[in-house]
Amino acid sequence: MFSNRKDDAAPKYDKVDTLIGKSSNFKGNMNASGTVRIEGVFEGELNIEGDIVVGETGKIIGNVNATNAHVSGKVEGNLKVKGQVHLTSSSSVDGDVEVGNFVVDEGAVFTGRCIMGNKTAAASSGAKPETRHAE
Repeated sequence: MFSNRKDDAAPKYDKVDTLIGKSSNFKGNMNASGTVRIEGVFEGELNIEGDIVVGETGKIIGNVNATNAHVSGKVEGNLKVKGQVHLTSSSSVDGDVEVGNFVVDEGAVFTGRCIMGNKTAAASSGAKPETRHAE
């Protein structure tokens, strides 16, 4: 879950379907598919059938629903991600994370609660997660 990797580069995406550039400010809600990259400021709700990449200069103010998330910038809101959330050393997330797999690099800032793994799937289906006590 925690990593001391120094490689802050975003994964190499061959294709970015939607880009909010460094000098852009977007206010509103977005429904998209494919890969969405935020380098500017996005304020609103993001619903993505695909991946979200928040670059070092990117900032999201609002909730995000996506398949995977790679964050090098700032997120002020909740992340609900089916696959993996990766917070690089330059990232800052202030909100709750509901995710299948959570990777946090050394230096990343995360303020919030995390629900990870099978509990996420159970919460989505409405089933109660199993509680086990230490023996």
